[in-house]
This record gives sequence, structure tokens and C-alpha cells, in this order.
Amino acid sequence: MENLLFMRPVLNWLAQPRRFNQLLAFTLRALAALVIPLSLVTFFKAGKVIFGLPASGILGGIFFQLLFVAAIYCVVHVLILRARDIDALPGGDYNMFSLARILVRTVGETFAAFIALVAVGGGIFVWFTGKGVTAILNPPPKFLPLFGDTTFMGGIEFMVGGVLSAILTLVVAYLVSDGFRLLAEAAARQPEVRQVKNESSDSSFKLRSGTGN
Repeated sequence: MENLLFMRPVLNWLAQPRRFNQLLAFTLRALAALVIPLSLVTFFKAGKVIFGLPASGILGGIFFQLLFVAAIYCVVHVLILRARDIDALPGGDYNMFSLARILVRTVGETFAAFIALVAVGGGIFVWFTGKGVTAILNPPPKFLPLFGDTTFMGGIEFMVGGVLSAILTLVVAYLVSDGFRLLAEAAARQPEVRQVKNESSDSSFKLRSGTGN
């Protein structure tokens, strides 16, 4: 019967911080591998729309596609780099704080890179075509902020709004990440704090009992 309860060794394996780190690092690498084919679907769907536009619109669409590819590259590269960071963690006590710090940074960096580059590409697309970015990203990602209209100024608003949103995303992600770092440092100092308290209590007891020198 015990041989059928396969979850016990799985849970024991996951309870080892280094093993759990390896699992998360593998997950990030797998996610990076999935992003590429999923983004190709959007790339080719956008290409069909772009080559149905007039010549000036096609140029704007090509600029958008180039920046879209750059955005996907940044997302994949960040995922791979952060997977290496997770692999390099030593494990040990309070490992989850260190993991959470890296994961929060990963989310912020991937979203910020995608939003900023797609916003710039979308603004250029608006300038050349007079159409909104939803013409080629349909439906647009829910996390992508949509600013402005289809005028020249609307394109500028889309660029500026997207870049500022990306910066804000980074600020929040790094702030939360530093919060986890502080929690990890505070947790790591607890044994020292307890030791100091115990030594202070022993010294006070000796003084009260008259055994101290």
C-alpha cells in the first residue's frame, strides 16, 4: 500500500529548497519556450492585416513588427536570465523570500519590456496608418494600457502612456522585491537577536543574584 502513495517522495523532494528552486527555474525556461510559438501566432495574424494596408501603412506595420519581435526577445531573455538566478540560489532557511524576490522582479521586468516596446511600435503604427493598435493586436493583451486615439497626438499619447506604465510597473515590482529582501534579512537575523537577548538576560540574572563580576 505504501508503494502506491507516490506523493510522499514527491513532497519530500519539493521540501528540499534546492530541488524546489530547480523546479521553478525549469518552469521559467519552459515558459520562455512557450512564449515564442504563442507570439508567432500574433505575429502572423498581424502580418495579414499589415499587408492589406496601403504602402505607407505597411511601413508602419513593419516598424511595429520589428518592435514586437524585440519585445518578445526581451521577455524570453529575462525569463532565461532569472531562471539562472533561481538556479544559483543556495537554498537553506527562508528560501521562499529569495524566490519571491526574483519572481516579482521577473514579472515586473517582462511586463515592462513588453509594454514599453509594443507601445512605441503601436504609436508608430498609429502615425503611419491612422488606425489603433487593436487593428493588429486583436484582442490586445489585457495588461497592455491603451492610451490616445488614432491621430498623430494619439500615437504620442500611446507611446508616452505605455513607457510610463512600464516604468511604474518596474518601480512597483522592485519595491515589492526589496520588501521580500528586507523580510529575508530580518528573518536571518532572528537567531542573533535571540542570542543577544539570552545573553542580556543571563547577565541581568547574574547581577541580581550577585554572582557577576
